[in-house]
Amino acid sequence: MEANRTWQLVSTAGNHFVQICQSETLRAEAIARYIQEGVLNGEGVIIIADMALRKNVISNMEMLGLDAQTLKNRGQLRFFDAKFLLFSFVIDGELKEQAFQEVIGDPIHSLQLKYGKVRVVGEMMNILLKQGQYDAAKLLVEVGKNLAERQEYSHLCIYSLDDLQPHAYEEVLERICKFHSHLTPVEDLVSSGTLVGEVLLDAFESAWSRVVNKLAESQKNSTKMTPRRVPLLS
Repeated sequence: MEANRTWQLVSTAGNHFVQICQSETLRAEAIARYIQEGVLNGEGVIIIADMALRKNVISNMEMLGLDAQTLKNRGQLRFFDAKFLLFSFVIDGELKEQAFQEVIGDPIHSLQLKYGKVRVVGEMMNILLKQGQYDAAKLLVEVGKNLAERQEYSHLCIYSLDDLQPHAYEEVLERICKFHSHLTPVEDLVSSGTLVGEVLLDAFESAWSRVVNKLAESQKNSTKMTPRRVPLLS
């Protein structure tokens, strides 16, 4: 069986990742593996997702031998509802940075005091892009970068093909890459039992290639945005 693919943007420091998966199934699997890695490293973990994704992630955690309730009870794992948090600090399309610090930064700081290192998984950008709130999405990236400069933590922002319409692939990918212009495009190969249709996959791969080529051309004098492909075994 051909391997599923996860397209990824990565910071040079290796602490900020943006992943675009082929399906919701693969997205939940990727988050569960990210949590597992953090738990095994003794890190605190924060998951910001809607209810459906949280349930899928917990199911995948169980398959990896992780008990979400036990981790929650000892305070190592915390779940937050993405839509509720957005409602807390995005008002009339404007993002309130102080409110963002209170609902995102303070919980991160609390876990840092107990576990030292913290990793965060968020799908708030995914929700804002689906709603067409592009200005708020751009501001979310900026305040997130500001927070990361004050509080060191690892951050995974993750999307799936299921959230995108084929005719909009290129536009959405350009927005994602533009919002995260400090990251480097990477294509990871990940083995999985779930495949999307060939037509959808071909359309996405074509859009991804066009976007990456545009980025490479616009940044040809900088190595920061040079596209590369790295095999990832799982």
